[in-house]
Amino acid sequence: MDKILTVCIPTFNRIDFIKKQMSFFQSQIKKNEKIIEKVAFIVADNASTDNTAKFLSQYRKNNNFFEYIINPSNLGLVGNIGALLNSSTTEYVWFVSDDDELKDGVVEEIIKIINQKNRPEFIFLNYFFSGKKGFNGKSGYRSDSKEAALEVFQESYGSLVFMTACVYKRRHLLDLSKNKMFMWLSAPMLYSFYSCAKGPVFLSKDYWVYFNPDNASYSGLKRILKLKFEEYIAILESLVSFGYNTKSVKKTISVFFEYQSHAHFLYNFINFKHSLPLYRHYSLKAMVKIPTNIISFFRK
Repeated sequence: MDKILTVCIPTFNRIDFIKKQMSFFQSQIKKNEKIIEKVAFIVADNASTDNTAKFLSQYRKNNNFFEYIINPSNLGLVGNIGALLNSSTTEYVWFVSDDDELKDGVVEEIIKIINQKNRPEFIFLNYFFSGKKGFNGKSGYRSDSKEAALEVFQESYGSLVFMTACVYKRRHLLDLSKNKMFMWLSAPMLYSFYSCAKGPVFLSKDYWVYFNPDNASYSGLKRILKLKFEEYIAILESLVSFGYNTKSVKKTISVFFEYQSHAHFLYNFINFKHSLPLYRHYSLKAMVKIPTNIISFFRK
């Protein structure tokens, strides 16, 4: 039977995390060996300098359910995603961070969703973070895919950039490979919005992933602000070229600034020249909320 999904796991110098993640997938296969009839597993080691390569080599001798590649040099997270994309051949790809915790049965759930009569162009796996779910909107099969994507982003701007929560059709990512934003750190957000522009999607109601922010590749205030106000905004502004409604996109950006005006205030001190033109996206409501958001931020 042809495999339909590749679980792609990028890793770098985090041997304890990759051990735990591989053990999880091994346990899923032991519970249901039919998984490997439909699912391929690839681990990409980004030229780790710890014992990751040695562990994976030894582990595979007794657990041959996965393949692994070793990059000749550290390609960065997005470069490693690209290596995994090029190594996969299935219709769908799922990039799984080595440190995010997954709920039992998640692989079977993805296969179940894929096997619907009308295969979705994109699958969003709800996640759990800080005592709440990532998304609480209308779930299930959504034919209003572009509206659904904007809805998810407006509720939680980080959801569509969280790669472990997103399952893509491989060909959509290949279509984007020449896009200048393809290799940005926030590229998974670009992949998500582009995929949602291609047809119906599926948004899960139940959470399947526990987000672990402690080891995020985008940690650090300066990097986070750069992501939000350089990369996120540029990606949002490009959505019209993917067929998104101009008015809906403008509203989404405006809502983003309503909740992120305190962060934008801090960004002024980092890159004022780039920050100043962004005020064109502010609505009256966003302007009014600036003092309140700043006070709330510094009280935390």
